[in-house]
Amino acid sequence: MSSASVQLLEQLIALPSVNPLLTAPDDPDAGEGRVTDFLQNFAQQQGWPWLRQSVHPGRDNFLALVGFGPNSVSEPPQGGAQAAPMLFEAHQDTVSTEGMTCNPFDAKHAQGRLYGRGACDVKGGMAAMLVALAEIGTDPDLPRPVLFASTINEECGFTGVRALAELWSDTNGTSNHQTHGTLSSETVARLKPRAAVVAEPTELDVVVSHRGVARWQVETHGRAAHSSQPSEGANAIYAMASIVRAVQLYESEVLAQRPEDPRCGRPTVSVTTFHGGTGANTVPEIAAVNIDRRLSPEETPEEAFAELSRWIEEHAELLDCTVAHQPPWMQSHGLAEGDNLPLAKRLSNIAREVADTGQLKGVPYGANAATLATAGISTVVFGPGSIAQAHTADEWIEVEQLEKAVEIYRRLALDLEE
Repeated sequence: MSSASVQLLEQLIALPSVNPLLTAPDDPDAGEGRVTDFLQNFAQQQGWPWLRQSVHPGRDNFLALVGFGPNSVSEPPQGGAQAAPMLFEAHQDTVSTEGMTCNPFDAKHAQGRLYGRGACDVKGGMAAMLVALAEIGTDPDLPRPVLFASTINEECGFTGVRALAELWSDTNGTSNHQTHGTLSSETVARLKPRAAVVAEPTELDVVVSHRGVARWQVETHGRAAHSSQPSEGANAIYAMASIVRAVQLYESEVLAQRPEDPRCGRPTVSVTTFHGGTGANTVPEIAAVNIDRRLSPEETPEEAFAELSRWIEEHAELLDCTVAHQPPWMQSHGLAEGDNLPLAKRLSNIAREVADTGQLKGVPYGANAATLATAGISTVVFGPGSIAQAHTADEWIEVEQLEKAVEIYRRLALDLEE
């Protein structure tokens, strides 16, 4: 018989939640709403007070309060160390299912693995958290309340976690996002966590630092002409080709020379898309690329954008064209280790006891953790599954890791120290 975590993960996989920014507008699998509704029903069955926070039309963050410790919802704590809860967070959205070789929404079992879109990124971690919290939700020894949050749009902008963090800003729970549910935003504001665990597939190791990211579009604007008379025009693709070479030069002469972060490595840059031209017989008037700049934990997206934009202006041959640097459409700081080390070491000890894992490490990708840390919450990243299987054509998670994650999350919630 399948374990509770496996059964729950199967249910979550069966609920399409493809990020709508990563698929066609009419894709019936787009949007996180089915998962949000499921989480609301799950919380109601457990008797947890819950809150939905509207971030984008039809796309809501979800938050639930698990166990009240010495406090109650009707009399939420007024502050102080004893009142501060633990936050467990897992995002709702997945990448698209294009090119998958297994049924993305019908979980398949084989050789101790569970296959399906989101199995490891990050519905496996979500299922493990929910099962662990359901087990401890009525425990009289729960040292303090636990908050479970599930955000939208992690895969394409981090806007969900930014909206979540607004609940704990200096605004008494008010923000630009409407909320509704049995848990008020004012109560949540008074329950600001001191510590948080963000679910990502880390193979049950503890991530204490990760890179940030900035993505933006660069355009070249030239002058269209018939291709039989190219001198009458200004070729935007030629100008963009020079910009691409300038980006390569920036990678080798600037970023490659910087000190390597001991956990996350050096910052990187990539040109990830290239579009230009309207026809085979027309000198192209416009060309555009997307730039993906991965940041060291100490860098800011604003600094990275400004520096590379200046470099392009100084090193590219624009050939009678102009260049436009669009504002970043995605940006997030990195996570730097420091204040999160006490939490990381406690979690590491538990993971070592349960699964012989728990190594402290850094990762090159971004996560929701940095935004929570910026809000003053000590945050680490931890979960079952491997990042090597995330976003793949046959995404899977090891069932053994999934089940061990339940016990690790459960022990962490019960063993919190000040």
